[in-house]
Amino acid sequence: MASPSPHHPQTPAVEESHEKDHQPPVRSHTIDVVEHRINSGFNSVKRSFTPRGRKSNLPLEAWATPPHPYHEYVRTLVAAGWNNLQNLDSYLSTHTTQNALVVSVLDISQGSEDVKHWPDIHSELDLKGFLAADNRGGANVRIFAVEYQGTPSPALIETLGGALKLDPRFFQWSINSNSHVFTPSQRHRAPYLTLDFGVLDPSTSSTTDAERFRVLVYIQPGETSNEWTGVILFSSSTKINLSPRILTDPPAFGSELPPPASLEPRTFRELYLKSFRSVDVLHVPASPFYAVSSLFRLNCYCWNEIIAAIRAEDNRIQGISDTSVGHTEEIKKSLTVVQRGGSLGWPGRDEPISKQSQTALEEDFKHLVNQTDLLWQIREKMAAIQRRNADTRWTSLTNAFTYIFAPVTIMTGIYGMNVSQISGDTSNPNIWQFFVAVAIFNAVVVIALSISVWVQIQVKHGRKAGLKEILGYSIGKVGSR
Repeated sequence: MASPSPHHPQTPAVEESHEKDHQPPVRSHTIDVVEHRINSGFNSVKRSFTPRGRKSNLPLEAWATPPHPYHEYVRTLVAAGWNNLQNLDSYLSTHTTQNALVVSVLDISQGSEDVKHWPDIHSELDLKGFLAADNRGGANVRIFAVEYQGTPSPALIETLGGALKLDPRFFQWSINSNSHVFTPSQRHRAPYLTLDFGVLDPSTSSTTDAERFRVLVYIQPGETSNEWTGVILFSSSTKINLSPRILTDPPAFGSELPPPASLEPRTFRELYLKSFRSVDVLHVPASPFYAVSSLFRLNCYCWNEIIAAIRAEDNRIQGISDTSVGHTEEIKKSLTVVQRGGSLGWPGRDEPISKQSQTALEEDFKHLVNQTDLLWQIREKMAAIQRRNADTRWTSLTNAFTYIFAPVTIMTGIYGMNVSQISGDTSNPNIWQFFVAVAIFNAVVVIALSISVWVQIQVKHGRKAGLKEILGYSIGKVGSR
């Protein structure tokens, strides 16, 4: 009986065949071993050049492409005659670093009420790896909520623009370029828009100072009507104490109530992500405008807070407080965007949920525009009253000097140098008679003016003026007729 053979570890099939035949290793096997060692050496070198603590998800094909293909695309457009992109081309040539970058990614599928929130991304390299991976998994909607401070870095523009094939004019807006980018018809039909936000700045001593920043929204239609990709750029990391629930109606009495929520400072990106708890996710694939309608509500709420703060400060000081201008133009701009249903290039503008959101937002912004116009009309009237009062006070002050020096001039013309203390002639009047005459003359003028003011107030306002008011106006300090 044959003895049992000892157990050997599993090896490639080619090696087992050589052991069975008891043949010496052939040349092909030696070449395989050498190739295996060379590949192992390349892999070790590759691992040594991999940054520590960072995983790269980029496929090998991505490393073979030009380092800045999107910048090359923009530069080619500028050379071909699109000079309005010159500022973007120059900006992409810089090496500006990105501050406080946070990218949140949401995936929504047709017919699902769930929103998949990927882990936040904090670097352009990780974002590039995420975009290069095939991880959408059949989701109809993917939203990139990008938050940074100031302007997007050239690396961020290169990553988003190249991977998603975005219109470079969108980024021309994002870098706050002053060059002319669109005609009105182009701007209305472009699949992207900009919203100017204003939020009260608590870091200053003035209660009406506001920080301004932009939120840019890009809706890129997909292959089907219910498929699209959204890119939302938040150019500020400012946090405010606001619950997204304040923008929605509370549940009815006796119905199921939501759990308590802590009120903590959140950025506008975080507020937008939280708003998905109060929207019907089933309608999001069909209506991009409905998906971003919470941004318009936030915009309206923040501008309303600024207008209310200006009105309260004006009432407190009983005048016109120091504040910035331009609120009305920016609010009216948001109203026109709402009236278009976002952009004419967005799909789903005729959906019932889009029309419903558009009607409600249009009503809110029209009311805000009316309140803003009323505020500035009141401030213009107050400014006119202040100018008129200033002119009145100046006229009264001029009259007061006239009332004082006119009697002195008259008495001087009468007496001249003919007083006993100057001429030495005792037959001339004494100098005290001159001062008595001036005082009596001034008293007569003030009494005459007081009577005139009293009569005018009685006739014009139908009331009796007090002694302080009459005398005050007569000597040119305060008063109104």
